[in-house]
Amino acid sequence: MGQEDKEHHNISNKQGIKSPIPHHQHISSRIPSFQRILVAYDGTEISKRALEYASYISKVANSEIVIINVIEDNSESNKALPLTIKANLVEEIREEQISKIDGQPEVELDESLQKIVKEITATCKDAGITNELTYKIGGKDPADEIINVSKLTHFDLIIMGSRKISSKLGGIGSTTRKVASTVKIPILIVQQQPKYKDEY
Repeated sequence: MGQEDKEHHNISNKQGIKSPIPHHQHISSRIPSFQRILVAYDGTEISKRALEYASYISKVANSEIVIINVIEDNSESNKALPLTIKANLVEEIREEQISKIDGQPEVELDESLQKIVKEITATCKDAGITNELTYKIGGKDPADEIINVSKLTHFDLIIMGSRKISSKLGGIGSTTRKVASTVKIPILIVQQQPKYKDEY
């Protein structure tokens, strides 16, 4: 084992995290940096799995995680959108943690928004995320929201779920396809976990 491989092996041991990726003999010295990750979440099982991937990468790379969620059209909730919330998973979300946007009236979480925040928080905890997070909640087209957020803030990686990718054009979900064809940021597309061997 070469010196570079030994150092990489020692780093892995110090992190105490078991990687699902096998180690190779030749590893590039140009390791990508994942300081800030944007994760698309919509409550589906695929998006929950995307959070699990974000959790793993965050622990390895000490990344900041920003979660974007787009809610269905709701005239009452939309008055408070777009909404940014700083979340500490150890504590309950407090009103003073809600970021105020210039020109926007005082933000209050109505019952539906409170439910969404609690659901995202619980899902993040289940995925193993333990650090502080930022929630971005919008009310427009999901792809447009993801693209706009990625333009306003620098991200090193976008993680999002998609239905099973086929070989046909358009096999990727429309939201994922639109984001992938627009942004210049690396994207990790997560699919549903296969249940049977022949689904691989």
